[in-house]
Amino acid sequence: MPQLGESIAEAKIIRLNIAMGDSVIADQEIIEVETNKAMMGVTTLCGGTVIEIRAEEGVEYAVGSLLGILEATEEEISRTGAPTMGEQAESKLLDEGEEGNLHFRQTEQSYEEPKLVEPSVRGLPVPAGMKGAHYISPRMRARMDELGLREADISAIAGSGAGGRVTVEDLEQFLEYITDWPNSAASPMRLAVADAMRRSWSRPLASVGLPVVLDPVLEHRSRQDPRPGLTLYVLRAFAIALSEQPATAGFLIGEKVVHPRAYDIGIAVQVEDGVVVPVLRNVDQLRVPELAEEY
Repeated sequence: MPQLGESIAEAKIIRLNIAMGDSVIADQEIIEVETNKAMMGVTTLCGGTVIEIRAEEGVEYAVGSLLGILEATEEEISRTGAPTMGEQAESKLLDEGEEGNLHFRQTEQSYEEPKLVEPSVRGLPVPAGMKGAHYISPRMRARMDELGLREADISAIAGSGAGGRVTVEDLEQFLEYITDWPNSAASPMRLAVADAMRRSWSRPLASVGLPVVLDPVLEHRSRQDPRPGLTLYVLRAFAIALSEQPATAGFLIGEKVVHPRAYDIGIAVQVEDGVVVPVLRNVDQLRVPELAEEY
């Protein structure tokens, strides 16, 4: 695994573009990898024949891990200036006082087996709304360690303990509740995005306003009886977008992105005594007239 960036220590294999026995040329892209910053290709240093593939798709490898072995002629190696495995083995043998006829294929034993990288667990929290909700008891901390979870992964759970604290019972009920929800493995880039979004809650927030042409919406609204509120059109469009891009509505538990089974949307409404949040259920499954009739 080459050094793909100054701060990148590992990368995940997304796709292998070669097979055993394939002939490749210099600078040919043979592997697609994903880091926590981008997706990119790994190219060959010289042409030759693939004689061994050790990399597996979907697995993370540390920089420097052996992903495969390419057999090339000395002429090809000299022409491209690629470092040979024989040069490394020769240096090792000379240090040990040994002699021998070294070849490109004979030095496989000088490499260690690739080591899998244990990815860190990250999550996307929701800001706690109650004082004391961030406190985690020793018992709760021990259970989280058993499950490989961090504080960020439980921040979206409504706590029933004192001051809104999440208890072990709350955690177990939540995990049981989402057991049969659809989920998918989070890629390194997805984990990095989630971590950036988590940190963004500690930064000043900014609002962006954009003009929108609502003529078609207003024309449709004029034909309805009773006329739906414009907010329902916005919610309906939002729900459709979420259903078409489910990753944007998912949340992280450990390294799994859990996808919701239904799209319920809450709206913060200011009232005299504060703010209330009415929740509209299954917005993606209801048309605007149905939403207007029910809400």
